[in-house]
Amino acid sequence: MRPPGRDTLRLITQFSAGALEVGLSVAVGAGIGYWLDSVFGTAPWLTLFWLLCGVAAGFRSLLRLMKRLERAEGQKEDDGNAP
Repeated sequence: MRPPGRDTLRLITQFSAGALEVGLSVAVGAGIGYWLDSVFGTAPWLTLFWLLCGVAAGFRSLLRLMKRLERAEGQKEDDGNAP
């Protein structure tokens, strides 16, 4: 049996990683777009496009995190109901 603090620490770690992943996705997308705009002189269009790609990637990672947490919660409930 695990100590109760371990599950809490695991949740905090997963949420922190998810927030970091969203932020980095947006920043990397904006950075790529900014660099491409400076190379091709198309400002601000490539920045906006890659920024939106970064936002989409961030939402995708959040959805994956939520599904993973739901699966873990479902398995935890199933284990608790077993005789």
